[in-house]
Amino acid sequence: MLKISLEDIRFQGAHGVYPEEQVLGNVFAVDAAVMIPDPGTVTALSQTVDYEKVYEILREVMGSPGAMLETLADRSVERIREAFPRARKIEVCIAKLNPPLGGEVGRSVVSLSREYPGQ
Repeated sequence: MLKISLEDIRFQGAHGVYPEEQVLGNVFAVDAAVMIPDPGTVTALSQTVDYEKVYEILREVMGSPGAMLETLADRSVERIREAFPRARKIEVCIAKLNPPLGGEVGRSVVSLSREYPGQ
């Protein structure tokens, strides 16, 4: 398998359950990985995963406010799968930095991993 990933992408967003999160927003760090069957020697972008397209998908998903990080992760995985049907596994991790929990917490994290059978 070939794994293509983007790590620690930062987005500002108004995601959260609480009204103040939807007004003030927060910073989110996103990691995404797409695994495809080993294509051998890669000499063209069409043989692999265009991580610029993955970034654009994540930017669009994170740009639409949502209450639950789980929903954002699900949307991200589904959109990446639509763009890259050869993907055999997709992982998305969304972290809310400094979540408003009343104490010092570095990040709250939701991770989603889905595997797809070969064709």
